[in-house]
Amino acid sequence: MSLQILSPVSRADETGPLIEAGADDLYCGVLPWDWRKNYSVAASLNRRQEDNPVICTTPHMTSFKELEKSIKIAHKQNSNVLLTLNEHYYDQGQYGYLIKYLEKALKAGVDGFIAGDVGIILTIREMAPEAKVHISTAGTAFNSETVHFYRDIGASRIILPRHLSLEEIEKIAQNADGVELEAFVLNSRCANVDGFCTHQHGLADFIPEKNRKRDFENACMVPYNITADIKGCGHEKAEKLLQDRVSWERQHFWSAMHIDERPCGACALYEFEKTGLAGVKIVGRQNTTEKKIKDVKFIRQLLKFLGEEKPSGKDFRKFAQKSYRQQYDRPCIVFKCYYPSVITNQAV
Repeated sequence: MSLQILSPVSRADETGPLIEAGADDLYCGVLPWDWRKNYSVAASLNRRQEDNPVICTTPHMTSFKELEKSIKIAHKQNSNVLLTLNEHYYDQGQYGYLIKYLEKALKAGVDGFIAGDVGIILTIREMAPEAKVHISTAGTAFNSETVHFYRDIGASRIILPRHLSLEEIEKIAQNADGVELEAFVLNSRCANVDGFCTHQHGLADFIPEKNRKRDFENACMVPYNITADIKGCGHEKAEKLLQDRVSWERQHFWSAMHIDERPCGACALYEFEKTGLAGVKIVGRQNTTEKKIKDVKFIRQLLKFLGEEKPSGKDFRKFAQKSYRQQYDRPCIVFKCYYPSVITNQAV
């Protein structure tokens, strides 16, 4: 099975153009006005509470009517639409609202959900056994045992955490029986582990400009220090013993910076296809339509080259890096790469 492209969508009128650009399936959030009215900005429904005041875009659809319209367009083109319900957890008082929310989404014809909280996953499985459940990065599936746990409670696909190396992904894939795996490929490489982070995106939008820091605007962007810990060793010795030096140095970089648009893992598509992953995910519900289409076309171009030309890994990476420079007018940088070992191992 060839890799599928999962693209973000935030308006119904983006649906057709994104599929035409090469997206196989789409994912979106719906943030109704009654949720905004009843809960503060910190009470997220799907980890994207905020609008983008800088480029005047919203990461959400605002009604189930718009979701239904998007689904109908997608189904005519043999694509699926998944709805994000991927907050880390929901409190008991929200479940009355969430059950009605799920009923509306199912009535609209949604194909499945991206979720991370075990409670909401079990609720979805009880209400709609036929609906697909994809585990969000909030589910923190860092090993095959966690993957099997989610499989056993009804998940059909696991979206692997951003911090996994290519080698770790390959190892999990070798032991992931009966469930599909998906990895990130473009945009938004956070310094923190998503599933363990309880900071809310976008709170800085409500801080006066004069009070914002230049290098970080949210608490989750505050720089931190990392150290290696191996039993019986001091930190310095442990760091020297680490085998994956590239990922270690990259994490030092990421611990001091949060970048949304630059991260890219396209060079790893060659390995992902050989490993048998089901798909790759493009981040960016808040991005403009133009940016979303550009990202989808870029990944589709690479998958087409991979499928038609059957290149070696080295030749594929050369093509991917050349295409990246042409598409985004900037070079590849190892510390902004999702899977830097692919770049540093150019001879393979």
